[in-house]
Amino acid sequence: MRTASLNRELELFLAGVGATQSLWMALYSIFERKRDFRNLLLFIFFISITVRLTKSILWVYLDQSPLWFINIGFAAHALSGPALFLYAWHFLFEKRWSNWNLFHFLPALILLVGFKSFSLDEFWYAGGYTSLLTHQLVYSLLSLGILMIYSFNGNHKVLSRTAFMWIIALIVGTAVLQFLYFSNYMLGLTPYLLGPIIYLPFIYFLAFLLFKNPTIIKPNKGTKSQNIRLTEGELSEIANQLEVLMVSKKMYLDPNCTLGKVAHELRLPLYLVSHTVNNQIGKSFPDFLNGYRVEEIKKRLVHPDFTNNTIASIAYDCGFNTLSSFNIAFKKTTGTTPTRFQKKNKTV
Repeated sequence: MRTASLNRELELFLAGVGATQSLWMALYSIFERKRDFRNLLLFIFFISITVRLTKSILWVYLDQSPLWFINIGFAAHALSGPALFLYAWHFLFEKRWSNWNLFHFLPALILLVGFKSFSLDEFWYAGGYTSLLTHQLVYSLLSLGILMIYSFNGNHKVLSRTAFMWIIALIVGTAVLQFLYFSNYMLGLTPYLLGPIIYLPFIYFLAFLLFKNPTIIKPNKGTKSQNIRLTEGELSEIANQLEVLMVSKKMYLDPNCTLGKVAHELRLPLYLVSHTVNNQIGKSFPDFLNGYRVEEIKKRLVHPDFTNNTIASIAYDCGFNTLSSFNIAFKKTTGTTPTRFQKKNKTV
């Protein structure tokens, strides 16, 4: 565990900078907490990483590290995995907090309670450290798993690019750190401080993203529409996708077209499409859909190919289920009745 092949001064500097930056991130998270448990989990994660990196530095550069601090460092290690997993889970899926989540922290609690009694030879070298490394690697894989599930389902489009890069860097960077600790002790492939050194660019990238968009860790108000972290430009792009879909596939001609079908076609969450229609386009979904139907009907009412079609049949062919809903929508859009519109605009 004490082996390291890099320059000692360089190792000390890089690992120390990483620990310091992680401490800054922890303090920033807690000051932005505002009773939001997600940022409390983020604080726990960063402070545990800070303690773990500091323990690694002292382990290498002190001839004799205090046993109590070694145990606290390992307890912090046990804390980091569950804290990140729960943060990622609630950041991505907006689940409500459950007190059952506290059981994830039980191993760390046991280590903290017994920080004066766990010895190196009789506990850590006898399987304790192996269990700890495996425990953390499992949590890293779980965090990567929920990130992949979230991405493959298309939900990542709900987040801004910055927010999505933030959670990717957080999970991947931590997974790399945990694997390199595992690789050093279990596989003997990497230097002991390689993990803290490789983690350095990740922690600085996270700091850059947080500086670029502090709202990443701002608490949300609780509703799904308020939780949307997209910029105006990104919402405008979704509005454009909606327009392209309507023009290219003419989904409005389907009398059973629903918001759910449109969301499925766009591979976007239903509430995001609803939010875009209501707030970006400024219409209710029925008005949005009927607007396209009325425009199609207006074209057919004056086109020679539909001279022998009744107004009712044109309305039904364009997606309306009843004549009453058609007449209301048509007059709301055009300010006149279908019959008057046809007489006024029909070419001879």
